Amino acid sequence: MSEYQYYEFRKMDSALTSKERKDVASLSSRANVTSHQATFVYHYGDFSGNEEELMATHFDMMLYVANWGARRLMFRLPSSLIDMSQIAPFCISSEIGHWLSQDKQHIILDLDFSNEDEYGDWMEGDGLLDELTDLREELIGGDFRLLYLAWLKVAPKALAEEDIDEDSMEPPIPSGLKNLSNAQKAYMKFWNIDEGMVAVASKESKEQSNRAIDIESYIDKLSEDKRDEFLIRLSRGEENLSAVFNRYLYELATKGKSENREETTDRRTISSIIELSEEWHREKTKKRKEQQEFAHKNKMELLAKKRSSIWDKVYDLIDEKQTNAYDKAIEHLKELQELSAYQGEESLFKQQIAEIQSTYPRLQGLLRRMRSAGVIR
Repeated sequence: MSEYQYYEFRKMDSALTSKERKDVASLSSRANVTSHQATFVYHYGDFSGNEEELMATHFDMMLYVANWGARRLMFRLPSSLIDMSQIAPFCISSEIGHWLSQDKQHIILDLDFSNEDEYGDWMEGDGLLDELTDLREELIGGDFRLLYLAWLKVAPKALAEEDIDEDSMEPPIPSGLKNLSNAQKAYMKFWNIDEGMVAVASKESKEQSNRAIDIESYIDKLSEDKRDEFLIRLSRGEENLSAVFNRYLYELATKGKSENREETTDRRTISSIIELSEEWHREKTKKRKEQQEFAHKNKMELLAKKRSSIWDKVYDLIDEKQTNAYDKAIEHLKELQELSAYQGEESLFKQQIAEIQSTYPRLQGLLRRMRSAGVIR
């Protein structure tokens, strides 16, 4: 199998300058660079740039996919909007990394999962990041469901490798786990996050509040100094100023109110979540089996009512002595074989098959199809 590596970087808060585009393009002859994006595809060789440095200095998101099971997603987040201490509880292994950029203006969040057994299927990287870009805005807005999902992904492995112990507590449970965004669902699919773990975790997750707060009405309550401060920052082209301003208005609007701080329910240990997830999977398997058995029972009962007419149809099709008719006859015979097994009448079915063999001994095409289908044994 040939090698496949895909790198995609995105600039989201502003465009790359002409110099920045040239700098990025100079990293590889395989570079495809625009004002907001850079992609690199390798079927041999490797990327010569430094992903961490590029994220700190040029880009806001990065996606990496390789056909040996490597999948990586990185974010550059404004440190003015996210506190490092908010991210830390989710970072229980090297697979969830975070650090402050050298200029202290950004937090780099690095989700780096590699598992050849789990991610060994070939996956094209082109277009994947489009489904995940909303995750960054959600993080900036204080929605940490992504981080909790990442924790659910790495926690069982971290426990197995003794990075954490079985009594380690889950991080703060975000609201809204029962109703994930489209980007979060895409993230679950991309990293193959166990749906049982998510289902169990979501039971303790509160619903997100739908009550809208009219933050714009609080603009009049800004002091003259604070208003001037924001106007000066706007004139200087500060990135993410809209989010910063709206965050300030929200905090002003909810100051002293209960919705200003989400109350967290009692948290659980990782071992209890894993145990509950295993029970969830057992129950799901049981229900699926019951549904399959119920559907099979209904199918067999319906066939039993039509058994005589189906046998007549088999003989009519055989008498046509046409290839297509033989194929249809075999389909009916397989249904009748299944019915005989369900009713415990295999010996009767064998007698009926023997009758067909004795009635049509010269129809070798038919008999060959019957053997191939397992009707004649």
